[in-house]
Amino acid sequence: AFQQIHGATVFGSPREKHEVVLVQEFAIGQEFAIDVVSKNGEHKVAAVWIYDKRPANGASFVYYATKLYDGENMDELCNYVRKTLDALDIKWGITHNEIILTADGPRLVEVNCRQHNMDFIPLTMECIGYNIFDMLLGAYLGGEDDPFVYPMETEPERLNWDILPSNPPKRMNGAMVHLVNYANGTLTRLNEDALREIQRMPSVMNMEVYPPFLQMGNTISPTIDIRTDAGWVQMVNPNPNEFQKDYDRIIELMPTLFEANDDL
Repeated sequence: AFQQIHGATVFGSPREKHEVVLVQEFAIGQEFAIDVVSKNGEHKVAAVWIYDKRPANGASFVYYATKLYDGENMDELCNYVRKTLDALDIKWGITHNEIILTADGPRLVEVNCRQHNMDFIPLTMECIGYNIFDMLLGAYLGGEDDPFVYPMETEPERLNWDILPSNPPKRMNGAMVHLVNYANGTLTRLNEDALREIQRMPSVMNMEVYPPFLQMGNTISPTIDIRTDAGWVQMVNPNPNEFQKDYDRIIELMPTLFEANDDL
């Protein structure tokens, strides 16, 4: 494991290499992501997500979905993140925080001063009613004591930071589904019937198949991480049973979406 990490390319950088390797506890449990906006040390949660990661194509943890969460561990997770941000003296802005809930309690994976990595705004607007960027503007510009304030004419359109809840409500089920590709080699066939079936599902709001998986003759590789996804599907549905039925069917269809000749 050390040899694989040391000297490997840093994620997101074409040239920078890992020069050190940190050894830490292997946390076993369910992984969550908590997106937070902070205003002068007051931390309000924009969304809580639960990851569906499974073994696939020889990789141990492949993303299948990132689902909005409001389950029984909501308060524990949000309070843990707030204490973490206080400990790190983070007072302003957006943070993307990842937690694994183990048998011994929450374990921190990361605190990252950035937005979530994909376009989750349509999901949070439908399922929560507001989004992290409107919260951020409310944090910086929305209070009477702030050095900058919104123009008065925008009052009906903007969020009032002071009345935002500490933890977000969830009025509908929502998820970003990651399309996992199982085929390897030269792309020979796209299962358009399956893609149309997904598109017609009651829970599907939007979807995209990435261009390399649409052009016959392209070389495609099996999905082993988020960078090798074949696309995504945004799901929203107030009915949990219908939502789960559509999600299970999408997972069932994934191995059939692409066919390829293995050139090796």
